[in-house]
Amino acid sequence: MKGYILIILTISLLIFGSCSKTNRTLESVEMTLIDNPEYALRTLASMDTLSMSESQKARRALLQAYLATVWLVPADMTTADQNRAITAFDGKCTTDEVKSLIIKSELAKADGNPVVRLEILKDAEFLASQLYDDKDLAFVYLYLSQVYGNGFNGIVSQHYANNALELFNKLGYRKQSIDARMAIVGGLVVRRDYATALDSLLSMKSDVLAHSSDSYKVYFLDQLARGLDENNRSEEAIEIWRGICDIDNASPNILAHWAKAYLHGKKPDSAEILINKAIALPHSPSDEYICRNVQYSILERLGRRAELRLIDSLRNKAASIDYGERKIAESSLALNKKYESVTRSAWKEIESAKERAVVIISVFTILLWVLIGGILFYRKRIQLLKVENENNLLKLQSLEHNLFENERKHNVVSEKVAALFKSRFNTIDHLASAYFECKETGQEQKRIFGEAKSAIDSFGSAESVRELEDIVNTSTDNLMTSFDEDFPRLSVSQRKLALFIFCGLSLQSISLFLGTDLRNIYVYKSRLKSLISKSGIPKKEIYLSYFS
Repeated sequence: MKGYILIILTISLLIFGSCSKTNRTLESVEMTLIDNPEYALRTLASMDTLSMSESQKARRALLQAYLATVWLVPADMTTADQNRAITAFDGKCTTDEVKSLIIKSELAKADGNPVVRLEILKDAEFLASQLYDDKDLAFVYLYLSQVYGNGFNGIVSQHYANNALELFNKLGYRKQSIDARMAIVGGLVVRRDYATALDSLLSMKSDVLAHSSDSYKVYFLDQLARGLDENNRSEEAIEIWRGICDIDNASPNILAHWAKAYLHGKKPDSAEILINKAIALPHSPSDEYICRNVQYSILERLGRRAELRLIDSLRNKAASIDYGERKIAESSLALNKKYESVTRSAWKEIESAKERAVVIISVFTILLWVLIGGILFYRKRIQLLKVENENNLLKLQSLEHNLFENERKHNVVSEKVAALFKSRFNTIDHLASAYFECKETGQEQKRIFGEAKSAIDSFGSAESVRELEDIVNTSTDNLMTSFDEDFPRLSVSQRKLALFIFCGLSLQSISLFLGTDLRNIYVYKSRLKSLISKSGIPKKEIYLSYFS
């Protein structure tokens, strides 16, 4: 019996060791994707799939397909592996799913469906940004730049290309940095900013020629020649094309641009030879449109107007076919709406699952800390009680001090209010005495008016104003002092108006104390209220409450 148990344990250990070794190999392959993609592909191809689990097979297939997609390394994959790479990671919300979406986008490109490709890349962009996956996000930005460039949206294309370049430079991907810079050039060309595009090409020429493959150098020099031609340097462009290819082996697209350069160089006969050869070769609808445009310009330059109608009809037909393949601009808004609704709702579900996991971990952590806290509590109890008693004593002292201070302020206010009442009663007594003395005499009205006017003038005197300021400051926590600090540039009359308003006086009384018409007081009050409302001072609302 013990022998059987030992055999089972041995087999289990061997299986576990094999799985662990496979996982380590897959992890090491992913680490070498950046520096040595060819070595990574060879390692994946040499792995024994018989001992792998289904998840390991899917991960191996994903890395193979990803290498073939972003590094353009040929990979010999079975149909089953291809299906694993694009289906096994749906809904996982990991960097593996981002890689799977990138692979799907390239398959959509191969199927000639740019709208579906854009939709997939938008999902990949969102997921990669949420996972802080800079490596995959850089490739997503590059592919989005290409899609929008083909969809005639140069501004968006250039935006994504700049994002891709920033990440590629950060990661140290030299080849992809060059691709991103070329994508920026593509966005500039779509925007018809040929001068800036040429400057960009010339600035990166030495870097491309020093670190790129021969095929990429040919591609770059072809783009440089086109930039030179668009900037009235057609002779230089023609020399570049002569150096990188011959007429018999050139593609229809290159021949069309080469012919246009001859036309710009005032050599329409040479241009016609090249364009006729380009049209005779098999070409795509977009190349057909380019060729017919160049052919139309050549025939127009040669004066063969009788042939222009036919050529114009052919290029219009090619334009409609070409535009039918490029509906990116029309579909962008709809895709953004779907991206906002479907993808974000899916991400919310993912976040909810993460939150549940966080809650479970948090509860466990809290229980652990409660246990530790309970132990520490009994050790620190005496110290906490001592600190608490000291705090209570400090609070009592603070309350005692506050009560004493409030009582002192109350006494000061009472004294000032009593003095103010006394002075106002003296004024009333004086008026009553004057009225009694001149009652039923000829000078009654004149005397009473004079005494009242004298009392009003004295109320608006500097001494009375100071008394009112003291009352306002004492009863409203230095309101007038704060007002003077917040508005130091007010005139004397504006300051008096604010003081009388803070005292609660009516506008009729204020008009008498300031010696101006009541309608002017309404205007001055409105202006002062507007000045306070437009200010950004902290006590603005307190001041405005007196102006309601």
